[in-house]
Amino acid sequence: MQSLTRERSTSRRRSGVEGHAMPSEFHLMVTGQIRSGDFDGADNLYCRYTIVFGHDWTICHGPDTGLSQIARRGGGPDTSLIWNFPIDITFRSTNPFGWPRIAISVYGVDGLGRDVIKGYGSVVIPPCPGKYERVVHMYAPVSSSLVQQILAWIGGTPPEFFDSSFTAQALGRDVTRVRSCGTVRVTLNVLPRGLAAFGYSYGDKRESHAGPSERLASYLGGLGNSRDSRIGGEGKTAHGSTIRSEPPY
Repeated sequence: MQSLTRERSTSRRRSGVEGHAMPSEFHLMVTGQIRSGDFDGADNLYCRYTIVFGHDWTICHGPDTGLSQIARRGGGPDTSLIWNFPIDITFRSTNPFGWPRIAISVYGVDGLGRDVIKGYGSVVIPPCPGKYERVVHMYAPVSSSLVQQILAWIGGTPPEFFDSSFTAQALGRDVTRVRSCGTVRVTLNVLPRGLAAFGYSYGDKRESHAGPSERLASYLGGLGNSRDSRIGGEGKTAHGSTIRSEPPY
């Protein structure tokens, strides 16, 4: 009888310890879409996205790459191209370092049916819960000499990056020459879960739309340019979502 009582008390203590155990990871759920693009009247464009993240991050659900359909301009005064290409992915991680970023590349089709790059850009996934709208300024690489520019124009092969996710990284970007070429609008619905157990907070409701907290902002430099969290004007739509213009480079 005494041994049975001891076993019961031991099992209760074990269950109590398990019930109060600290979580070993946090999750980040992201949905949204690449809505539209405006490239100075260009037509017949499609976009491709790649989500770049750190080594401590693991995908639980959804693809990290996607390729949209070819979009054409409408007949009205609006010159933007509508893609409405969905994004749906869930991560788990043990470290905020290497917070995910979305690398976007837009391509067009020339008169000979060849795929030609129109622009690159990237946007960091906001670390605070809410609905966000981002205006990503796109840019394209420029040839290093006039002769190469002429050869690229004759051959229809403008310079492009070897890896489309290069724009979401920091290494080697200081030696590239680029030009501004258009904008892309992205809508994101972000829901992080479990960050509070690791000592990170979102601040009050007013700060949740203004940007990441100071502690989380220090980790956003793991991939790409950390200035994205501080540069660019912000506004709000009628639905309460945040609009921010991402810097081109």
